[in-house]
Amino acid sequence: MKKIFFYSVAALTLLALSSCAEKKNVITGHFDGLTADSLQVEVVDVLNARTPLSSTVIPAVNGDFTIPFTDTTVRGIIIYTPGDERGREHGVASITFVPGEYAKLSGRLDSLVVDGSQFFKDQKAYTELVKPDQKRMAEIVEEYRATDDEAKSDSIMNVYNEVSAHVSSLTKDFIKNNPASLYGATLVSRLIGEDGKDALEVLGIIPETVQNGYLKPLIDRTRTSAQKTKARSEAAEKVKDGMQAPDFTLKNEKGEDFTLSSIYNQGKYIILDFWGEWCYWCKKGIPDMKQLYKDAKGKIEILSIDCNDTEEVWKNAIKEHELPWLHVYNPGDEKTDVAVTYAIQGYPTKLILNPDGTINKTIVGEDPEFYSYVKSLIKK
Repeated sequence: MKKIFFYSVAALTLLALSSCAEKKNVITGHFDGLTADSLQVEVVDVLNARTPLSSTVIPAVNGDFTIPFTDTTVRGIIIYTPGDERGREHGVASITFVPGEYAKLSGRLDSLVVDGSQFFKDQKAYTELVKPDQKRMAEIVEEYRATDDEAKSDSIMNVYNEVSAHVSSLTKDFIKNNPASLYGATLVSRLIGEDGKDALEVLGIIPETVQNGYLKPLIDRTRTSAQKTKARSEAAEKVKDGMQAPDFTLKNEKGEDFTLSSIYNQGKYIILDFWGEWCYWCKKGIPDMKQLYKDAKGKIEILSIDCNDTEEVWKNAIKEHELPWLHVYNPGDEKTDVAVTYAIQGYPTKLILNPDGTINKTIVGEDPEFYSYVKSLIKK
């Protein structure tokens, strides 16, 4: 009798182990309200979700589905109805998936509920933690959209910022209370904020086993972004109107070193134009920039600083747009990132320097004020 009991227990144990093993590297679930009996599943790089690594249509009969996970590195999974262009009409569900985990998805495409292995249990716990604040933030956004009163809009945004700050506080506490949580590590990027300090603080308590594991690419990018944000925040105190512009040396399109201070004290105002071929508004302003350069010939010098393009794209852009002024390329690496030095937050950003290299004015965006202001300067 004892033997039979022993064998039965052993068989049940093996069955349980088999069941656990089957749950690894798989996503199962049921979605309500599907408009089709299939789902489009994209696998994306967590560092670049724009272009899918793979895209497959899977069956979802009566809303039930199973998605095997075969990658050996962390990936993003995006799920939507086939033909719906990433869920614009019917909603989209997206998760981060780590090898060795399993996920159980439910709810709807536009209101995902997650469960499964510890990674997704932590996601579920965090979602419940911030749900009241996120609901409130959604309500505030609707209030903001519904009003045309500028004063009321400012008041609404102040409330939104307060709730958002509370979410950040909850996020920080969640990571601190669960330092070894893989899901917690994916939340650090939400703490970068305006100065990067909170993100860098919590990165300091996450174990090396997590930092050097499957999530290493994501964590490394978050750390780099937080460090640059912190550097920008500190740099902002050094690039205010009236201060000397930080000097730098970058390569021009001929591969030669070009130093900013080499064009000081020549009787011309200097325009530092932070731009990129990828930037719609940067390119939209090119005709006006060319006209300004022509009209103010001999009174201004423009130095365009390309950011976030490849060198090939940058050089081709200079030729294609026939840009007649000075150009340098900002590689954006850890050693040389002039965009960080100048605390650039958006593109285009134009700094107007006095002939001696002191900062006269900074204008962010493609703004008509820039052209009128420069014209007023050169008339003096």
